[in-house]
Amino acid sequence: MSYTMDKNLEAGLNLLAEGKKIDTALKLINKSAKHGTTKGKSFFEIGRIIREGIPGLEGNADEARKFYDNAYGYFSKADSNTLDCLDYREMGDYYNYALGTEEADKNKAMEYYKKAIELGDDAAKERLSQLEKELASGSATTAPALSTPVVEAAPAAETFPVAAHEEKAAPEEKPVEPVVAPVEEKAVVEEPKPEPVEEKPVEKAIEVKPEGKTYTSDSKKVQTVIEGDQILIRAIRLIDSPVSTEKEVADGVELLKTAVEEGSMRAAVLLAYLYEGKSSFVSPNFELAKSNYEIAIARGSSVAEYRLGLLYLSPDTYFYNEALGHEHIVKAARLGYAPALNYIGDAYRSKVTNPKNLEIAYRYYSLAGERGYGLSYHNMAEIDASRQEISLSREHERYAIMNGYDPDTCKQDPLSSALHL
Repeated sequence: MSYTMDKNLEAGLNLLAEGKKIDTALKLINKSAKHGTTKGKSFFEIGRIIREGIPGLEGNADEARKFYDNAYGYFSKADSNTLDCLDYREMGDYYNYALGTEEADKNKAMEYYKKAIELGDDAAKERLSQLEKELASGSATTAPALSTPVVEAAPAAETFPVAAHEEKAAPEEKPVEPVVAPVEEKAVVEEPKPEPVEEKPVEKAIEVKPEGKTYTSDSKKVQTVIEGDQILIRAIRLIDSPVSTEKEVADGVELLKTAVEEGSMRAAVLLAYLYEGKSSFVSPNFELAKSNYEIAIARGSSVAEYRLGLLYLSPDTYFYNEALGHEHIVKAARLGYAPALNYIGDAYRSKVTNPKNLEIAYRYYSLAGERGYGLSYHNMAEIDASRQEISLSREHERYAIMNGYDPDTCKQDPLSSALHL
């Protein structure tokens, strides 16, 4: 199997994979999208970067859609004889995962995957096999498409009841279905060809540098954020080590505070979590927990939105505010944070007086499940069983266990899914 890739795109992706020179990597990928020879792949990778996020850049699925649309536009306009296996696989992903503004279309996805397989693509073969299993079990048709906006489905924040069995998830959890980066495969690199003079420039359409406080085009500021995360790693090693002395743990907490000052979003989330009373070495301080969550939110954290929402809903805090709590949880759900989506599902499921609420709850559970949250698959399985859909219930229970749900403790493993920011 082989495919072609513009040299700037390949170089940029390699730098990102190594975690080196992120600013340079983004410039190379942007240059590839502007003037490269494989623009479909370039736009697809920009979409993936924006959707999944990188250090200093919070993932944003909605913002990524236009770049996926551009990618599909280049693929669809190309001569079919020039399309390679990766082009077809990415076209399949576009429809399978509803990456752009088009709704999910499993049949189109299967067609493109089959074309990729004909050209020797093993990854497309795995995707097709999984898709066929989902269609056979019914999960692919019962789950709503990822393109369904969470914002439109959510009711007003003040109408949400507090979920009875909401669990306290650790702040290192994550989102979204992965798109395999092509740099992991051996690529046949093509030299870029000169662009026609009359081609309209697309510079503004493909800038992937965010405007947030923690990441700008200034490489020194980018380096500051990265250094903050490196300090965070040192702090965690001191705090979590079973051989650390009391003083070393205290030093770790001070390093954690330094990481926050250096701009680390993750450090702010962890410090706030500890101030909630989640450790024996930091005295509970809800005011400091709240302020650190607010710092993380300003830096783009969906986890902090959710945790702050729960903090507002806690009767132990002096700033208890149900409306603000639900508002933050809704914002986290809009950002695709799985526990927040599950929480909203629980809220609807608890309002059993309206039978329509159960179907809405099921939709939110499926959105959370698609993001690797096993507890939501378990909740779907319970609803399936109540509907006498036994085979589907068993399949969703299997997905639950695969995604970190422990049937013995009836709890979700907070570290089973990928990291959410």
